[in-house]
Amino acid sequence: MSQKHIIKHYPSFKNMKKLNIKPFFAILFTVIILASCKKDKDEFSPAPTITGLEIGSNNSKIGYPGNDIHIEGEIFAPANLASVALEIHPKTGTGWKFEQVYTEGFVGLKNAEFHKHIDIPANAVLGLYHIHIKITDQAGQVTEVESELELKKDASLPVVTGFEVGANATGTDLHMEANVTAVNKIARIVAEVEGTAWKKEFVYTDAAMVGQTTYNFHKHVNITEAPIGHYHVHLKVVDQAGKEIEVEEHFDKK
Repeated sequence: MSQKHIIKHYPSFKNMKKLNIKPFFAILFTVIILASCKKDKDEFSPAPTITGLEIGSNNSKIGYPGNDIHIEGEIFAPANLASVALEIHPKTGTGWKFEQVYTEGFVGLKNAEFHKHIDIPANAVLGLYHIHIKITDQAGQVTEVESELELKKDASLPVVTGFEVGANATGTDLHMEANVTAVNKIARIVAEVEGTAWKKEFVYTDAAMVGQTTYNFHKHVNITEAPIGHYHVHLKVVDQAGKEIEVEEHFDKK
């Protein structure tokens, strides 16, 4: 039987080949469009954001020379974080300046808590300052936010000196010690232990400290549940006039 006869015997053969090609190209076109959309979505991720920014205790935006000031906010970076830069400088004239770029604990994360305690020199010039926080993601996108800070003197604030922390060799016990002075008398002392994967707060209102103007703070807390890693310890002293001061130290659990 010749090929000519076969084609004549199956008159729809050529048409079937043509018809079968159309769905193939339709599917291929759809796949290309979807891949292109996905690529565009990946390339145009939203820029990073920071929310809940807090400068100083209760977001007072006030700092005191000789103490530290905490700066805190929640960062979201769909394209993953590359770095966070912090800058503090006088609003006008000369004064204290601070610049630091943070990468450790931020690189590659989509969600991160920015929580830093910055030491203010005892001789820092009083007055108004600007704070700039610049967040850069791995797509090169940059978001910058600003806030104000005022440096003041307040001789009636509580004072914390000689703050020391340390974990024992087995990683079960954390030692904390400091000398506390409070002109308006101590109301309470709060210690917060914070790491990447573990956080716990301890509130102290011992009869031996409440109402006192001076106190040697010396406590041991159980940190058995805390994973191995680097930790911050924030010690906050609140007096009976509602004024407070917070200091920070670090330790490693091995």
